[in-house]
Amino acid sequence: MTPESDLRRLSIAGLAHRCAQETELFFQRQSYDPRYCFELFRRAIAGQNQRAWELVYDQYLSLVAGWVQRHPAFEASREEVQYLANCAFEKMWASVTPDKFSRFSDLKSLLRYLQMCVHSVIVDHIRLADHAILDDPVEAPAMERRAHGPAIEDQALDRVHREEFWRWLNERLHDDKERQVVYGSFILGLKPRELYDQFRDTFSDVDEVYRVKQNVLARLRRDPDFQKFLDEDA
Repeated sequence: MTPESDLRRLSIAGLAHRCAQETELFFQRQSYDPRYCFELFRRAIAGQNQRAWELVYDQYLSLVAGWVQRHPAFEASREEVQYLANCAFEKMWASVTPDKFSRFSDLKSLLRYLQMCVHSVIVDHIRLADHAILDDPVEAPAMERRAHGPAIEDQALDRVHREEFWRWLNERLHDDKERQVVYGSFILGLKPRELYDQFRDTFSDVDEVYRVKQNVLARLRRDPDFQKFLDEDA
């Protein structure tokens, strides 16, 4: 295994090359070394190296675009994949300052945070779009006409139903804390401790993550419309 001192002496181009090789091994389900990609992130964020950040973007753009497309609310956003992917990178760049980089212990934690940024920008985009429709009497009918297009196949209807559920759920979440907990817990599969470790600025301690999660679940169980969604999926 390459010593850490040797890893840090590699050029940015050399790091990016090894990061690409190791990522390919990962997707082929072979043994891989994530430290090259982690070091590339470290130089981009902690070292404020613009070229390293550009190479991070090049390396992970297709992965982030895939997360955007698979997000349950993507279709409802009515936005281009590339635009939302770029917004996710920008959000991470703005949120993870050099002094906060030490909170990330490995590549996995960095990518989980980036995936949370994807969720955040999609939800924010939908929220802003909904406000714009309410405020614009000209745009509202146009959106309504687009929503009532011709009949489509059952598979597409199923996808719309999932989008409808996520929009319904988002309307019942009170703040960004609840949104982070719901998406992190049920889409990314993060444990409360992992959520707290990555969002210490949002939560006071891990107990708050537990409290937020339990409050959301209790509120949903009391909501009669929630049971309707469960019955429709049964």
